[in-house]
Amino acid sequence: MKKQIFSLLFIFLCFSFLSAQVSSKEKDFVKGSLSDKIAILQALEEGDRISVGKKGLDFSVEHASILGSDPEFIHLAIACINVFPNESDKISSLSKDDRQFISERLMAIFRLFKEKKIREAALTKLTSYYDSSSPLMVDFFNDYLSSAFQNEEKQENVIESAISFLGHNGDADSLSIIYNIWVARIWPDFQKTTDSAIVELTQDSFGDAIKIFSVSNIKTAASYLSLLHKSEKISEKSLCDIAENALLIAINNAEKLKASGKEAETIFAAFQLEAQEILSEHKWSHSASVINSNVRVAKKSYDEGFMSEEDFVKIIKTSVLIPSSSLAQSLTEMLSECNGKMSGSNAASGHQPAKSVVLALISALGALGDKTAFDTLLTVTYSPYSLDVIDEAKASLAKLNW
Repeated sequence: MKKQIFSLLFIFLCFSFLSAQVSSKEKDFVKGSLSDKIAILQALEEGDRISVGKKGLDFSVEHASILGSDPEFIHLAIACINVFPNESDKISSLSKDDRQFISERLMAIFRLFKEKKIREAALTKLTSYYDSSSPLMVDFFNDYLSSAFQNEEKQENVIESAISFLGHNGDADSLSIIYNIWVARIWPDFQKTTDSAIVELTQDSFGDAIKIFSVSNIKTAASYLSLLHKSEKISEKSLCDIAENALLIAINNAEKLKASGKEAETIFAAFQLEAQEILSEHKWSHSASVINSNVRVAKKSYDEGFMSEEDFVKIIKTSVLIPSSSLAQSLTEMLSECNGKMSGSNAASGHQPAKSVVLALISALGALGDKTAFDTLLTVTYSPYSLDVIDEAKASLAKLNW
């Protein structure tokens, strides 16, 4: 009997304690009509905002399936969202449990309501409550953008905010999703936001960026590299690592491009030039072997008419900024071929090599200083080249290292 009395007394005390923790504003909110609830939310003082706002979020989530299209109920849900602070210092002063509760309810509201205004309000608030230690919100935005992309949704403000959020905070899945959006260009009004997001995500996702290059057609890959090249948000290391590996992928697939037609070959030639310009600009020594391969493939593109004389000359000139013995050998072979075209009946037939290419090769070999080029450069001096070409060959001969 005493145990029963004690148990009842304990329950009564607990109930009394819990009741005391509930403020009068919370009680008024629970009892009030929709209009009463809205008025209470709009008049809340600082001390009651979190507790009453949480009840408002719960109420909105619980009844969304019944009242989700009711204007007054939507007004109430927006009022609940607006109760919570936007300022970072105020948000950080909340407990982790409160922040998690708020973000989870905001995600639920976003999913449950279709009204544009409430979705925008929920999304705007949600980004302020992001916790980098939890992947939940990133997963939520990934799911939303995937769905929006597949369904070609038109709620631009919401979509743009989601893309911007993932640009700052996304993961590998985010990069893939936003890349597909970037390629499709179904939301042209905020292409700049998409461009910015894909650059930011690429910066921290080298491996995933390379996977994208490995499965993309040359036109898309070239556009992607150009976007990264023009951006100031990506680091030198990331840009060069990507350019080197993307160029290697393209070179290894060069033969497949022939089956894709002349346009693909022409785009590939431009891609080769831009990738090499990136690497040579930063003197990226890791890419020496790739540069040598690129020069050889560029020579083939030039011979087949897919790369202009001007661009091939640029390839030759920039290659020497990342020197190697293999490169000296390649350039020597190319100059030797030019010499062959200048000899005897070949010269008389009119199939002489372009002067700008010959000069670029001679100058490059002088800059490299590799003595293996001696015989080939010497041959230039007694071949029927113009005087300025012969003078350039003599100058390069003097630069060779012995």
